[in-house]
Amino acid sequence: MGNVRHAASVATLLVLIASARIVSTDTLFNHTVDEPAHLAAGMEWLSVGKYLYEDQHPPLARVMGALGPYLAGERFHPGPNSYFEGYRILGFGAHYDRMLALGRAGILPFFWIAAAVVFLWGWKVAGTTGALASTLLFTTLPPVLAHAGLITTDMAVTAFIGAAALASLYWADRPDRRRTIAFGIALGLACLSKFSALLFLPAALLLMHRGKLWRHRRSLALACAIAFLVIWAGYRFTFARVDYLHLRLPAPRFFTGIASVWYHNSKGHPSYLLGRRSPTGFWYYYPVVLAVKTPLAFLALVVAGCRRFSNAWLFSAAILLCTFVSRINIGVRHILPIYVGLAVIAGSAAASMLQGRATRWLLAALLLWHIASGALQHPDYIAYTNEIAGSHPENFVADSDLDWGQDMKRLGKRLARAGASKVTFDPFNQTYATLAGDPFPRIVPGDPAHPSPGWNAVSVTSWKVFGVPKWADRIPPQERIGRSILLWYFP
Repeated sequence: MGNVRHAASVATLLVLIASARIVSTDTLFNHTVDEPAHLAAGMEWLSVGKYLYEDQHPPLARVMGALGPYLAGERFHPGPNSYFEGYRILGFGAHYDRMLALGRAGILPFFWIAAAVVFLWGWKVAGTTGALASTLLFTTLPPVLAHAGLITTDMAVTAFIGAAALASLYWADRPDRRRTIAFGIALGLACLSKFSALLFLPAALLLMHRGKLWRHRRSLALACAIAFLVIWAGYRFTFARVDYLHLRLPAPRFFTGIASVWYHNSKGHPSYLLGRRSPTGFWYYYPVVLAVKTPLAFLALVVAGCRRFSNAWLFSAAILLCTFVSRINIGVRHILPIYVGLAVIAGSAAASMLQGRATRWLLAALLLWHIASGALQHPDYIAYTNEIAGSHPENFVADSDLDWGQDMKRLGKRLARAGASKVTFDPFNQTYATLAGDPFPRIVPGDPAHPSPGWNAVSVTSWKVFGVPKWADRIPPQERIGRSILLWYFP
């Protein structure tokens, strides 16, 4: 028992250190492109008990993101769309910083849940050492630190896809009533977090259990029924007609949301990878960004851990296989749950290496490399890339892997120090300082073919994904703001 308590205490300390790193970025970065919409949808759910804004995401993470501002006195006011309502909630100046920090704080509990899942799964696979190693690796992963501090759905689905997969292992060992209920609740919460759970979880469970689920089909049916009750509760027990199914159904926005995501995926999304643009994405996108956005030492431990067959390996493999059908290729965040399984695999490898005298030194070097790789790029966890991308990550990735509009606040401060009254700029995040945020120099349009006299800024995503401006292809930047905005001054 003492060993368990000691391990839990060390794991808690690791999570607290990671939480401090996450919170330290709350007011350093301005809102990313998607955060205002998530905030507004959650506020609508809390304030008026409705969920009528954009339905491509379920409500769980959005409600948690809006909870802090709601408790601080903000309320829903119907606007033209969720983005404009989100900007109104955020506001300007000190109010902006406070609302953004409160909203982002609501996502932290999902990080804590995900870390607990990694700890427990690591314990199941490789004992105390494996549990602590897995937790250390997971809580120092830059993509995890990045998305645990944003008002988005990615950390929530990471927590509950991982929780549902782990719960399924305990349930399969002994499918009694208590474990069936826990499994069903975890399934429901995963589906309330993000619609990708409807693809990732069935694939993961099929691979992990390899047909054995059918042996407990009655308990499985009960778990699915419980999951749907959780989903229905998340949609406030609404009941209405779903036009494309020609039926009246519980949680109608859940079903319309599935259709919206299906349509979005079938249409595709503008994407950028390895110097190429595509209007519909790349089939190999996610393996490549996983290789570029993950610390190399962590990947080395994953490769070493794959020698041991485990359910964590099958969990991660199932998620990666599912990505080959995705045509929405805009960030490693869309497969963030894969890091739960990968952390367990890497942690079990670390536990094995600790047993050998020669491999202990190698393990120490890998752990130091892994931790330093993320720490040296603090606080730019959103834009983190490993040594493969080097000093020019824009040659490899863009969008939410590098530039999600998070550095507008930094740019504003840099231009203020320079005394700039205007800047030629086509920002990816076009709403900062105009609809929410802080004072900013006047933004003026420029000639896409030639830079303008004075200050010129270029958003990596606008440049790489949409080709604006063209002149940035031939003139090296004079300065970088964070890792996502390039800056020039032409007298």
